[in-house]
Amino acid sequence: MNEQSKSAGTGPIHSHPDTREGLRAAQLELVSSAHHELRIVAPALDAAAFNGSAMAEALGRFIAGHGRNRARVVVEDTEHMLQTCTRFVELARRFSDLLIVRRLGEPHRGLREMFMVADHDSCLYQPDIALVDATLDLHAPKQAGALGQRFEEIWVSTEPAPGLHHFRL
Repeated sequence: MNEQSKSAGTGPIHSHPDTREGLRAAQLELVSSAHHELRIVAPALDAAAFNGSAMAEALGRFIAGHGRNRARVVVEDTEHMLQTCTRFVELARRFSDLLIVRRLGEPHRGLREMFMVADHDSCLYQPDIALVDATLDLHAPKQAGALGQRFEEIWVSTEPAPGLHHFRL
């Protein structure tokens, strides 16, 4: 069951996806809600979510929404991403200045958590990717701010994602 609570007006929306499908829907909802910035950290991208047409369309709309929109993604298992998330990889290759994918750096290898932050305002946090236990917080800058800071700490130690960019002559 998906537990959800909402404060009056435009207050925070807090929910707990309780199935893999619910988690994928929460990921899509967060990406669809982003207006300017999207930050994602994951040991591996879920191919069922990131190789789907709905996610590709949402990311495409986000990237095309404004010339300053940026998505930064940190993934440990880039080989899995290249093999199973072909739609996502194609977008990253086509819009390499706007959808920036990096590999998790040495200090953070073995990371088990996945989190996504949209616009310093909304976030999705999954403490262990082996479990569905996750929390989606929309319009919750305090929660998003803390995860945004964690993202920046991780980002400084990232490396280029091997195999993502082709050399052109």
